[in-house]
Amino acid sequence: MSRHAIFIVSTDAPMPAQFVELQSQGLVLPVRQDRLTPEIIASAAGLIATASVDQIDLLSKRDAIMKLLDTGGRMVVNGHVMRPFIDGLETFVPLQHPGRASYTLTRLAAHPVFDDIPAKTLETNRGVAGFYGRGYNPPPPGAIAITGIGPDQLPVDWVWQRPAGGSLFVHSGNDLWGVGDDAQIKKKIAERLVGWCRAASRTEAFA
Repeated sequence: MSRHAIFIVSTDAPMPAQFVELQSQGLVLPVRQDRLTPEIIASAAGLIATASVDQIDLLSKRDAIMKLLDTGGRMVVNGHVMRPFIDGLETFVPLQHPGRASYTLTRLAAHPVFDDIPAKTLETNRGVAGFYGRGYNPPPPGAIAITGIGPDQLPVDWVWQRPAGGSLFVHSGNDLWGVGDDAQIKKKIAERLVGWCRAASRTEAFA
């Protein structure tokens, strides 16, 4: 049977509404960050980290996270990496000249999470651009850039199949299920991120 994904809850706030139905189906399990033990990490197919996680705390859990990845697990990372808590992550690089043109999004590669979701639909919230990202977490060698931001198409989204095993899906901005104005797209992204994590414990491909 496929294992669940763990949604790392960094505060006392409830899990986002886009994940509630997935939780009721047993596909994703919310775990407060201060209760995230190595045993709980090992029980999951993958981890979903929000932009508000305590990265210093994740550094203290580095060995358990790396073990999950090394054994084929997956991790979704949202936000600005300021404390690289696993190998392959580097510190966030902000846009040099922020402005409307710098916030344009371009799909650079296909990925199941974004299948049939045009990048332009995620570019603004209530007509205001800049929520999706304002820079990028540099991808390691071998990573595939999925979405580019600005005229230089900097890699705001990327996926990396690690040589040692496991995969990272990195979004360098606000939580991915919270961007854009279409509620159905937000729900779809949440479902697909959970599906991507859980694919680590299934035989079928969901790259």
